[in-house]
Amino acid sequence: MRGINLATYLEQTTTAHPDKIGLIFDDRKWTFQQINENASRIASGLVELGIKKGERVTLFLPNVPEFFFWFFGVVKAGAVVNPLNVMLKQRELDYIVDDCTPRLIVTTADLVSEPLKIIEKAGDKAPKMIVIGGGQEEKAISYEKWIEGAKPDFDAVPVEKEDLAAILYTSGTTGKPKGVMLTHNNLWTNGRHCADWAETTYKDTTVCALPLFHSYALTHVMAELWFVGGTLVWLGRFDPEACLQALAKHEATAFHGVATMYYAIISHPKVDEYAAKIHLRYCVTGAAVTPEPILMAWNQKFTPLSEGYGTTEAAPVVLMNPLSGKGVQKANSCGVPIVPEIEIAIVDENGKRVGPHEVGELAIRGPNIMKGYWNKPEATASVIKNGWFHSGDMGYLDEDGYCYIKDRKNDMIITGGFNIYPKEIEDLLYTHPAIAEVQVVGIPDLAKGEIAVACIALKAGESATEEEIIQFCRNNIANYKVPKRVHFMKELPKTVTGKLEKVSLRALLKDNA
Repeated sequence: MRGINLATYLEQTTTAHPDKIGLIFDDRKWTFQQINENASRIASGLVELGIKKGERVTLFLPNVPEFFFWFFGVVKAGAVVNPLNVMLKQRELDYIVDDCTPRLIVTTADLVSEPLKIIEKAGDKAPKMIVIGGGQEEKAISYEKWIEGAKPDFDAVPVEKEDLAAILYTSGTTGKPKGVMLTHNNLWTNGRHCADWAETTYKDTTVCALPLFHSYALTHVMAELWFVGGTLVWLGRFDPEACLQALAKHEATAFHGVATMYYAIISHPKVDEYAAKIHLRYCVTGAAVTPEPILMAWNQKFTPLSEGYGTTEAAPVVLMNPLSGKGVQKANSCGVPIVPEIEIAIVDENGKRVGPHEVGELAIRGPNIMKGYWNKPEATASVIKNGWFHSGDMGYLDEDGYCYIKDRKNDMIITGGFNIYPKEIEDLLYTHPAIAEVQVVGIPDLAKGEIAVACIALKAGESATEEEIIQFCRNNIANYKVPKRVHFMKELPKTVTGKLEKVSLRALLKDNA
C-alpha cells in the first residue's frame, strides 16, 4: 500500500463516477467531482497554512456537509484528522486538545464558544481555528473567506500504510479519554471489508443520521458506499419521520442505524404506510445489542436487520450477521467475522482459547487493528498482546462460530450507541461537596439499550436532590453521559475488603425496577 492515501478511494471513485451524486444533505446535492474538489481546496489551504504531514487537525463539527470535505481534505494533505464528539464540554475538550496538540481546530459558529475557551486559555501555544458560518470571532479564521482562493486540484499526499490517518478519542476505565491511532491501512481495509460484506455497488443509496465523528459512520457507512460510488443521504439529526421520508423519497437500498433509531422508527404511527413504499436491500445495526423485541418488530416490516459488533480500536467493524438470504441471522448474536482476514478468539485470563459456549474475553486480530493509543504506550501494551487486541468485552462463541457479547470487562455502559465509562462520571461526582460514596452502573432500557444510574451515599448532615445531582453533571460533562436516574442509599455495597462493588448494586436496582 506504499503511496496510497486513504483519500485515494474518493479520488478513484471521482474518476469512475465524476457526475454521479455522491452526497445528499438536507436536499442539497454534490457530485463526486464536487466533493473531491471541495476536499482538494481544503488540502491546498492546509498546505498554505503550513500544516505538515502527520500534524493533527481537530474537527469539532456537527452533522454538516462540510464535515465530509474536511475529513478528506485533512487526509489528502497527509495530516491526521481528529473528529470529536460535539457534545463534549470544556473540561473534556481541554484534556483532548492538550493530549493531541492539534495545529488547527475547525468548528461552526453555533459551536465556537467551547473551543474558543481552549484557544484563549492556550495563549501563544494555541492552535489556529477556522469557523464555518462565522468569522466574527477575533481569534478565528472565516472558512468561507479562507476557502475562496484555494485550488480545486490536489493529489493526495503519498503515505506509508502504517502512517496515521486519524485519531479517534474513546474513554477508558481510568476516566481519561484515549486517542485511538488508526492508520491509512486500518481504515482502507476496513472500509473495503464493509463494502465487500454488503456487496455494495454504485447503484446503492443509504440513508443515515449517525453522528459523523463516530467510527461507525466513517467506515461502515461513508467508506462502504463511497468505495464503490454509492450515494449517501445524510440527515443533520435523527428524526424518525424524516428518516422514513428520506428512505421513500430517495428509493434507498440500505439503512444504517443503532437500536434506538430502529425503535423510534418502528414506533412511528405512520410506519406501516411508509413501509409499503420502502424497499431496502439491507439494514445494519451496531454499537449496542439490539433488544430482540425491536429486532423482530423491524424484521416484520422491513428487510431483516443484520446486527454486528465493532470497536473504535478495530476501525471499527469486526463481526456481522450475514446479509438477508446470504446466511443465518441469529438473534442476540453479533455474527461472524466480516472477512477471513479478521480473526477472533474467546480467551481466558491467561490468553488461552476457551470452548464453545464458555464465556471469556473477545480477542481480535487483523489489518484493521489500531496502531495503539496516542501517547499511551502502557495502555497499548495492556490490550495488544502478541498481535491480538483484547477488547475487554466478555462473550462466547456457539458451535457455528457466531459471537454473543454478554458483558463488558471494564463496566462500560452503552446508551443509544454512545460509550459511557462509569469512572469518569464517578470522578466528577466525588467533587460534589455532599457526596460521600458513588457508583455508576448501567441498567437495561428498551429504547437506549442501557441507561446510567448514579447510586449515591451522602455525607452525614448533607442533603441533595436527584435534580441537583443531574444538573451538576449536565454542567460538566456531555449530556449523553449524564445519569438518567439517581438512587440515594445510606451505604453502598462493599466487598469483604471494603471495596465498592457493582454486582450487588445491579441486582438491587434490577429488583427495584
